[in-house]
Amino acid sequence: MKKRTIMLVMGLSIVMLAGGCSKNSANEGNTDNKVTETADDKDETNTSDTTNGITTVTKEDYKVSDYITLGKYKGVEVTIEKQEVTDQDVDAAIQMELEYNAKEEEITDRKTVEDGDIVNIDYEGFKDGVAFEGGKDEGADLEIGSNSFIPGFEEGLIGATVGEQVDLNLTFPENYHAEDLAGQDVVFKVTVNSIKRLVVPELDENYVKENTEFETVDAYRQNIRESLEKEIEAEKEQEKLQSVIQAIIDGSEIKSYPENLLEFYKADFKNYYIQYASYFGMDFANFLATSGVTEEEFEAEALKFAEAMASQELVLNSIIDTEDIELTEEEYQDGLTKMASDYGYPSSEELLAVFTEKQVKEALLWQKAMDLVVAEAIEL
Repeated sequence: MKKRTIMLVMGLSIVMLAGGCSKNSANEGNTDNKVTETADDKDETNTSDTTNGITTVTKEDYKVSDYITLGKYKGVEVTIEKQEVTDQDVDAAIQMELEYNAKEEEITDRKTVEDGDIVNIDYEGFKDGVAFEGGKDEGADLEIGSNSFIPGFEEGLIGATVGEQVDLNLTFPENYHAEDLAGQDVVFKVTVNSIKRLVVPELDENYVKENTEFETVDAYRQNIRESLEKEIEAEKEQEKLQSVIQAIIDGSEIKSYPENLLEFYKADFKNYYIQYASYFGMDFANFLATSGVTEEEFEAEALKFAEAMASQELVLNSIIDTEDIELTEEEYQDGLTKMASDYGYPSSEELLAVFTEKQVKEALLWQKAMDLVVAEAIEL
């Protein structure tokens, strides 16, 4: 991962607010919000708990009007870039699908490995003559040039012959996540079992009939075009929402942020990357080192994220108060059902096993506020 790529999560902020896609994303206790509490939803005492590196921060109550003076939120003017689907877009989408459906075919007319080949290999790694843990596999497929292995491994197999063992003298990167191997000289003994290549199918009526629900290439192309047009429309709606919310934030006076709210979103930000690192078998410190990001830089990005999220939350809650937006029982039940479906829960009950009723209601109130300002916005 390159330095600064941690900012990708910033693009999720509106989605997180609208859909409550992490349990910490829903508000736990704004005194100004029109949410009816049940006995099970009463605010908990503010706590900050850390388990396995994951920090849970419970929100404290705060009065929205103490922190923001809401600016213009109806009739906000936004400029949205017009986009159209071109023939080139359709061709590119079809090519991606063809490549996705490519099949591996063994190469039999040559025995030596070339760049771009897919090789099936057996390998074992040794440090100081002793096999090290995690350095052995059999029947593994590797695309030469994919940079899936440490530097020098794939390049060292170019020119290797099927059936023969190759010894690769390599050095693990200094920032390798396994500390006992980082910067260490090793030898990989590799045997190439076979060489394969990907064969991309041609677009013709046989392909269309075998792989799609259509009978002709023209019908298939038209379907691809319509799908791309729907994607563009969805992207346009999302861009409009983000532009409207940002315009309202820019036109409002945010006097300060509840400190607990910033801590809540900073914890969300860090927890995301702790979990992300774990998918790659790394702890958080190694993740930062591999990313080329210092702890101070990460904390600065976390604060920036927290302020962006808090700004959106303050604006939406202020609109809810100003418009006296409320949620009927029917709206709650319909929204609960849709949210469960959108996020892949088999039933509303299973969604409520993860999120509280109050969190769901909060997300639905935010959605009503967003629907209002987008409907009132003027697109230039």
